[in-house]
Amino acid sequence: MDRYDDRIMHLFPTSVMLFDMSNHPCKAKALEIIDASQTDNHPLLNKGKGSFKNNGSLLSNPELTQLKNDIQANIVKYSNLLGTFPLRLTNNWFNIMEPDGTVNPHRHEGSVISGAYYIRAPEGSSSLHFSSPLAPLRMNQLTESSNPLNVSEYAIPCAEDLLILFPSWLEHYTDKNNNDLRTVISFNTHYAKTFF
Repeated sequence: MDRYDDRIMHLFPTSVMLFDMSNHPCKAKALEIIDASQTDNHPLLNKGKGSFKNNGSLLSNPELTQLKNDIQANIVKYSNLLGTFPLRLTNNWFNIMEPDGTVNPHRHEGSVISGAYYIRAPEGSSSLHFSSPLAPLRMNQLTESSNPLNVSEYAIPCAEDLLILFPSWLEHYTDKNNNDLRTVISFNTHYAKTFF
């Protein structure tokens, strides 16, 4: 038994991956297209506008091919970390939050990995909060201090040029936004080949 003493195994972890997209050559063009696009209300977005009803049109623009390809390359890195079958970027949209805007708790049904690219995030931009799916199962676990093994929520501060990739089943939401320009490009993925 000695060979197992003090051995720690982290079972069932949830990995979220962050990428720095600073100085991307398509950023200015993407913002130009976003600011000139027709927008509508998003069912999960309070106080803001977006392109959710035009699903997939933003990153399909030929002038944003390199941005789409670079996001896809990061999806491959994250997919390799998780050990999934190959994935491809599918539907995508953008949201622009107003002051005091929030995003309701949700997950991305029918997707494997989802992502958020904060192409514009001035000071005061709301954080992205993740909720642990294990929280309801830990009804008797009392903790003296917080660490990644016991938190029921975790907030990642928004930062301009940050790309966050996460499992689509992971519930997430935002707190109140404190500016009128927080702009995020969100997207989903599907398997690159059909299994059924």
